[in-house]
Amino acid sequence: MAKDLLDLHGFKSDEVEPAVDRFLMNAVSQGLPRIRIMTGKGTGTVQKVVAQYLKLGNYPWKHEVLPNGKKNEGVMVVFLE
Repeated sequence: MAKDLLDLHGFKSDEVEPAVDRFLMNAVSQGLPRIRIMTGKGTGTVQKVVAQYLKLGNYPWKHEVLPNGKKNEGVMVVFLE
């Protein structure tokens, strides 16, 4: 798996924030300019937890845009620079 991608499929809501925190800290220490967090669509709970975490940390993000121009709402692109 790519070092710039965190796949949260199968995570329970209380496991999401610690996983995102570890992943972000590692990405920042590696100097990555951006990362992707795969939340999936599902009920939207995981994505809400991630969005709230990113908002509190002032991390800008947007949904991934696919090569065909459509928005992939199951993947969040987080900008670290």
